[in-house]
Amino acid sequence: MAATTLRLCHSGMDNRALYAFEIFLSRVGPGACRIAAEDAADVAFIDVDNDLGPYLLAGHRMLYPTRPLIVTTQTPGRQPDPLTVEVTKPVGLAAFSAALEKVRSLLPARLPEGGELPDAADERAGTVDSIPDESALDALRDPAPNPTNLLRCIEARMATLHVGSLPDADLDDPVSRATVFYAPEHFLQGLVARAIAHAREIGRPVRIDDADGAALVLDPRAGQAWTARSPNALRALAQLPTRGTLRMASQTPDAALPEGAHPRQLEGLEWDLALWASRGRLPRGTSLEHPIRLKSWPNLTRFAAPPEAMRIAGLWSRSSLSLRDTVRSLGVPQRYVFAFYSACSALGHVEQIAPAPGEPRAALAPPAAVPMAPPSRGRIKRLFGKLLGPRQDEPGPN
Repeated sequence: MAATTLRLCHSGMDNRALYAFEIFLSRVGPGACRIAAEDAADVAFIDVDNDLGPYLLAGHRMLYPTRPLIVTTQTPGRQPDPLTVEVTKPVGLAAFSAALEKVRSLLPARLPEGGELPDAADERAGTVDSIPDESALDALRDPAPNPTNLLRCIEARMATLHVGSLPDADLDDPVSRATVFYAPEHFLQGLVARAIAHAREIGRPVRIDDADGAALVLDPRAGQAWTARSPNALRALAQLPTRGTLRMASQTPDAALPEGAHPRQLEGLEWDLALWASRGRLPRGTSLEHPIRLKSWPNLTRFAAPPEAMRIAGLWSRSSLSLRDTVRSLGVPQRYVFAFYSACSALGHVEQIAPAPGEPRAALAPPAAVPMAPPSRGRIKRLFGKLLGPRQDEPGPN
């Protein structure tokens, strides 16, 4: 059987490190592996010993749950999952070749006769971003599955993308309670908010650059953003603290857009960035006790909707409940409520009502339960459409 060329992507390497890595790969063996884009790779390579290493590892595993990873470290033994192959530093050719052989045994797809592995985009392997059309249609045609159970199964798989997997915290314990907060200003969410404010002040678009150049162009006058990064790359970037890796720059009115940039609605981008940074947490300074008022409904038909978003919005539209009471009333994980609040707060859809000084907190009777209505087949089709089709909040070129 012909040797297979593994497509390998990297995370966190600068140009100098990548050049040295490519030289190293050329010595591993002819046709053993080659550098590929993240969304077309068979395996990822991550150095977990630097500051961003643990974040890159966690982010990549979340985005590609079935992809084998090769990680290098000076302190092996963590082995976070069976698909992660650890290589101890300093990395030698024999050790890296052995890791590649192990990776080949972990790949779920059978190799075609051409010797090349199929594109990662064609490897369905149960990933959330790529549920095959045939499975969706078969499930809709099959009268046996309960539609409610089917919908909840799909939504549960989508939940990790929108709200993470943070377990419920003991909100009465100060140490545990501190884990449910994050600082938006330390993430791409905060940088984009500052860039939009600056763009409005100067009356022209503002650009955000990363190590590879222009990543985003923001034009609040037109309500549009142009993204030069893939959705997966942008999501990974938004989930990590920026730590000075991004910078804001003015964009002249006649400046060309970044090559390959595609437009999308600016509000949709802000909503997504808040969800990705939040990961089921709350902006620092949010009160768990102050009642919440829904000032306006977010466009949940065009934005990524976290689980139970409609029930939460419905509750806040007719009852002034705190975050703590909302979780208790609906009986859902905290991260569902916290992520939805974070995204709504980023766009100004909610406000907290602080009691007047000396005024006791009103005793609020829990409202009637808001049941989840059995979904129609149309709702299931719409959900599959979000999984399979293009984003509806991304307008085409004029």
